[in-house]
Amino acid sequence: MTKDRIVLLDSLRGLGVLGILLCNAPDFAVPPGVAEAVKSWPHGAGPETLGVWFVTQWLFQRKFVTLFSMLFGVSIFLVGGERADKERGVILRKRLSWMVLFGVLHGFAIWYGDVLLSYALAGFAVMFARSWSPKRLLWTGGSIWVVFSLLMTAGAVAMMLAPPSAELSAGETAQIAKAGLAEIQYSGTFLQSLVQNAKDRLTLLPNEPIIFMMTASLMMIGLACFKLGLFTGEARTRTYVILLVIGLLALAGVGFLFFQFIVRGLPRPMSMVGLTVQMATAPLTTLAYVSLMVFASRAKGFWSAIPRALAPVGQMAFTNYLTQSLIMTAIFYGGRGLNLHGEVDRPGLAAITVGIWIVQILWSRWWMDRFEMGPLEWLWRRLYRGPTPLRRPKLEAAV
Repeated sequence: MTKDRIVLLDSLRGLGVLGILLCNAPDFAVPPGVAEAVKSWPHGAGPETLGVWFVTQWLFQRKFVTLFSMLFGVSIFLVGGERADKERGVILRKRLSWMVLFGVLHGFAIWYGDVLLSYALAGFAVMFARSWSPKRLLWTGGSIWVVFSLLMTAGAVAMMLAPPSAELSAGETAQIAKAGLAEIQYSGTFLQSLVQNAKDRLTLLPNEPIIFMMTASLMMIGLACFKLGLFTGEARTRTYVILLVIGLLALAGVGFLFFQFIVRGLPRPMSMVGLTVQMATAPLTTLAYVSLMVFASRAKGFWSAIPRALAPVGQMAFTNYLTQSLIMTAIFYGGRGLNLHGEVDRPGLAAITVGIWIVQILWSRWWMDRFEMGPLEWLWRRLYRGPTPLRRPKLEAAV
């Protein structure tokens, strides 16, 4: 049972790291000022472009980063154990400290959209709650999430009630102009793209307190779900069915709002409402996805092959996450490879994403058949635990 539980957790982690890439793809391909835009998207708003945007926002956005955050909360407990275990607590603090360094290097030297730093900082807080009961974890994490959701809802309602303004405000116009200047830098030399990436990373740092609270709340919710057996496949089938129904209803509501946003001519207030509901309901939809993965792991034939294929990706999720950044910046940033920044529309980004999914699924299977862990997992573990074997021991031939 323990082995099965680890496989399920790895499968969920693999699903999370692959799903995140489709959401992050526009942030690699265009400047941050327009990466999430619809009307001011550099390639227009044609049917194919809107179609990919709709699918991404409906089925992917917020769901997989939420799943990844929940699972990181689980890893805090699996590595650190109970708070009374001082020896494992030291290992956990070393692990998070090295992750801070990895996050800083990744954010400033590779890609400004790094989440490792946010996870490490939130982890330092959540480690003090790792011995809490599932009920306390759920109440605390859920309350924080509800408060943020209510604040976002209030902002969206205020925007809906505000008098209509010009198509593009002065602030939006300035943002687009700034994005145009950033585009020149990202398409320039290696040094120019490196400096611009660092500038954009600095611009995002003031958001860390909000990201910290939201990430910590999701980690606590995830740890509660783990202790309740939801992430190990041990919960009752009825529980998974209920979570699946609730999550799919939430997903239907989000899809309806984004569909209305498109058919009504892309009004900004409607977009804000959709994004707010998307954020608020993300944990519900994420748990529906978890339920589907549990059902797939229990099934036979084709469906059971899905978690088996994803498990190696999850075993080396740290390596795959950073490899995604290296591949995408090599494709889009100047001085690093193809220099396609600003040149690829959303359908092209989706195709690139699917290609990377296939490569990472195949190479993760190949690697994990030969080694105990991913290369960066090995380096990280060596830094916070000491010498660690990498290659799997060869099985002696039967005599």
